[in-house]
Amino acid sequence: MLKDMKTVGVLLLLSAISAGTAYAVPKWGTAGVKEIQQNGVCNGVVTDTTGETVIGASVVVKGTTNGTITGLDGDFSLSGVTKGSILVVSFVGYQNTEVKWNGQPLTIVLKEDTKVLDEVVVVGYGTQKKANLSGAVAAVDGKVLQDRPITNIGQGLQGVVPNLNITMNNGGAPGATSSFNIRGNTSLNGGSPLVLVDNVQMDTNLVNPDDIESISVLKDAASASIYGARAAYGVILITTKKGKKSDKPTVSLSATGYWQSPALTFHNVNSMQYLTMMDEAYQNDGGSGHYFKSQVYQYAEDYFNGKYDSPVFFDTAYDTYKYGYCGNTDWWDELYKTSFSQIYTANISGGNDRTTYYASVSMNEQGGILKAGDDKYNKYNANVNISSNITKWLNVSAKIAHTYTDELHPTGGTTAMNSTAYSGLSSYSGMMKGDLSPLMPVKHPDGHYAGQGSYTNPVAIMEQGGNAQYKQNDLWMTGAVKITPIKGLVINADYTWNFYGKSSNQHVQNFYDYTAVPGTENYYPWTNPSSVTVTNNDDYYNAFNAFAEYTFSLKEKHNFKVMVGYNQENKHKKYHYAGRKNLIDSSNPSLNLAYGDMAMNGSETHWSVNGFFARINYDYKGKYLLELNGRYDGSSKFPHGDRYAFFPSASVAWRVSEEKFWEPIRGWFDNFKLRASYGSLGNQALDESRYGNFPYLATYGINTKYGALLNGTRPVAVSVPGLVSASFTWETVNQIDFGFDASFFGGRLNTSFDWYRRNTKDMLTAGQALPAVLGTSVPQENAADMKTVGWEVSLEWNDRLSNGFGYHIKGVLSDYQASITKFSNPTKLLGTHYVGEKLNEIWGYVSNGLFQSDEDAKAADQSYLSGGSWGAGDVKYEDLNNDGKIDIGKNTLDDSGDRKIIGNSTPRYSYGITAGFDYKGFDFEMFWQGIGKRDYWLGGSQFWGFTDEWCTPLTSSLDYWTEDNRDAYFPRLHHYGVNGGNHQVSTRYLQNAAYLRLKNVVLGYTIPRSITEKVKISRLRVFVQGENLLTFTPLIDSYDPETLNNMTYPINKKISVGLNLTF
Repeated sequence: MLKDMKTVGVLLLLSAISAGTAYAVPKWGTAGVKEIQQNGVCNGVVTDTTGETVIGASVVVKGTTNGTITGLDGDFSLSGVTKGSILVVSFVGYQNTEVKWNGQPLTIVLKEDTKVLDEVVVVGYGTQKKANLSGAVAAVDGKVLQDRPITNIGQGLQGVVPNLNITMNNGGAPGATSSFNIRGNTSLNGGSPLVLVDNVQMDTNLVNPDDIESISVLKDAASASIYGARAAYGVILITTKKGKKSDKPTVSLSATGYWQSPALTFHNVNSMQYLTMMDEAYQNDGGSGHYFKSQVYQYAEDYFNGKYDSPVFFDTAYDTYKYGYCGNTDWWDELYKTSFSQIYTANISGGNDRTTYYASVSMNEQGGILKAGDDKYNKYNANVNISSNITKWLNVSAKIAHTYTDELHPTGGTTAMNSTAYSGLSSYSGMMKGDLSPLMPVKHPDGHYAGQGSYTNPVAIMEQGGNAQYKQNDLWMTGAVKITPIKGLVINADYTWNFYGKSSNQHVQNFYDYTAVPGTENYYPWTNPSSVTVTNNDDYYNAFNAFAEYTFSLKEKHNFKVMVGYNQENKHKKYHYAGRKNLIDSSNPSLNLAYGDMAMNGSETHWSVNGFFARINYDYKGKYLLELNGRYDGSSKFPHGDRYAFFPSASVAWRVSEEKFWEPIRGWFDNFKLRASYGSLGNQALDESRYGNFPYLATYGINTKYGALLNGTRPVAVSVPGLVSASFTWETVNQIDFGFDASFFGGRLNTSFDWYRRNTKDMLTAGQALPAVLGTSVPQENAADMKTVGWEVSLEWNDRLSNGFGYHIKGVLSDYQASITKFSNPTKLLGTHYVGEKLNEIWGYVSNGLFQSDEDAKAADQSYLSGGSWGAGDVKYEDLNNDGKIDIGKNTLDDSGDRKIIGNSTPRYSYGITAGFDYKGFDFEMFWQGIGKRDYWLGGSQFWGFTDEWCTPLTSSLDYWTEDNRDAYFPRLHHYGVNGGNHQVSTRYLQNAAYLRLKNVVLGYTIPRSITEKVKISRLRVFVQGENLLTFTPLIDSYDPETLNNMTYPINKKISVGLNLTF
């Protein structure tokens, strides 16, 4: 009976998961890669050391492609085998075995591969066997980052780990950084995971991705609590590469060159469409048309049709200063290009029985996609890791790492579309301010930059408006000792020193632009006067760790591992600023070459943390697992009476598959483990820009330019400090987690699942309202709570067929949602948080489409939304409370008028799918990443497209209401926001921001070693790769679903080629 159940279970699982490989195996036990003339038939059975048959093991005649796989009873039959041939038998999770066939039936016993069974995962201050983990820990091999055209680690981890949420800051700008989040909403005051590189806190954006050995993500409080107050929202542990013992010197080189351009491209309307929209708006607002009868229209039409060859005209009968252009400029094409970038890395590693070493250098030179001006980012890394056994009981190690970056871009910022620096020109927006209609050319026929007086074109600003240069120096030095005085006891101590320096030089340069009036030139106001600004940041960081670990067993059943330790860290930060206007020579940016008043400023601050920690791991026969963690932590960011706190956690696990009753199905259901954990942590990672490093201190404000004069001078004034709560203390995070891990078919199929609830208590918010006579703001108090609930799942299949074809597929999926459980809002105003609120709710009106007649529009009272004239083509809203008018009521939860919750902008159902194969030197892999559900309100002139003549719509906004286009998406056009009521948050224009993006696809080929070793090369691989090549989204055109921000640098698609070389 059990045998039958086992067979049925195997067939069901294989048919569901492995149906795609059935074509390669005609029938169990007899599948061959190619037809062989029968010289002899080798029969046999494959079992493990317990006598359990091994299903799906590969049996191949050594040196040939003649092979098969074992059937449901572990049996095989292989024809075409000559007596004396060597059979190679392999299966995931077992050691490869070679057997000589003597002509008789074989019984082949596979031994478990202890390297697989004892796979270790980096955890807080140590490692643990993966099988013995009781917390929620995800491990990632550093190989996922290799060879990809990325500048930081975050770019390579998107979608790889469930509920590891990564945000790309500033889109695809050269040197753009990434930020991490684990398991969703954290605190109203922000909060991010603690990121450690080789056990010290480090900016991952400066680390060379090729130096990464492994990454561990500690998700639950039990796993992270060993790090105390900085780990309230998880920990990311990054381990860099090191040399290996008894490994001969190995040199590896890699080179990648790639071309990048915007992942999504958009275009503004042409000149004739623009003029038509302008006239439509004027007529809708009671005008008689603005352009159709003007010389501008005629000149523009002639230029558009090729009858007029100049984008500039001069006609005294018209206002030529403002409307002297008749061109047809597509500003997107004028702003962006395809650029080339390159990455080179080199490393050497090796070791003997006593000493290991690893050293690397890398160069990452990234060019920007802006056509005009300097736009680039260069990063250079050097890293040395050395470890040596001085004696049998003493090991010393040292690490030195240095990063230097040099970033250069137009002064306005790398977005190149920033509203201040670039006259509001937004590349992704539906508008282009600054009179940058398509009528204005980039340059006049004589080569001068075109302009409009108070506003000008961004190409001129990027090319001639000056540059901003940022340089970073990051130096790390670590020394460590490891002592093993007796068996089972290991004592570790390490000290790290870091210097981080960042300097900037921002130059604003005067330049001329020219209006349409001949001979008229203007300084662009944003660059007048010229100026230079210099800043310097110097950070000094020290970290010391000392911990001891003792491992022992009692009666070979009770296994213990006990660790105690101490951690101390501090950082000292200095900032200096100097700036001066009116450069004598605008092209030579130096403080001593300017004659304006010198502006100077500076600051100095520091923080420190220390703590004692302990961990106890216990297991009984490897089946029942218990882990206890505790940390007594202190932070300088809190007052003396509340500076220290104790944070405990516990986790348990049951390896069900180790029980005797599991034996009948262990042949195909290898591993099943149940996990549960609970932990409490404090959050000291308050927003430094908001609270500073001493938020419990009342600080004075100093004003050096007080308005009143005393004795002919303006005295220095000191303002009254704000109030600070006497009970100011830690935010506390409590988290519970339940999960399981399972594997099937010798580790070929793996899955895991976790459900969690995180309660963030005592969040800092404004306290209860106080009388206005107090004369100052209400102090911040620990007065709010939040709950985040979520889950995550991963499923992975790895296999290799008997012909050597290996393939894999992995999917991850996660979700979370947060809600407010405590907040002081007695009136339940909707302008702030309230109890029961789900974070990121979107309140809005329900739209019933567009009015199709003026009579219907006049019959509806929507005057609260806009006092302008409502008519056909305007948005129609539903009267939810049936009071005969559309408004917000009292704007409270109890009386929200005609608004309700229409969506939520929390990204739901984040997922990633990886699939690939390797065969005869070829390797292929693709990675898809996306969001399953997300509502988003875009709004703003960028979305609506046309609001006045200062805006240049993109083509996505052409579907607007007219008498001839009554089924339009957008409402009728208005001029100067005459009817802003059309732009209210509503269901009609709420966006579905879900997406699926092909993040990475790579095809590589490794040249056979028999060829490369002739020239002393042990491995040579070439590859071609693509990033962000395809995007599927229901989101309206002109927005990228990954950024949802038109004022940022575009996400790039990349095509790269490269090679890996190992000696």
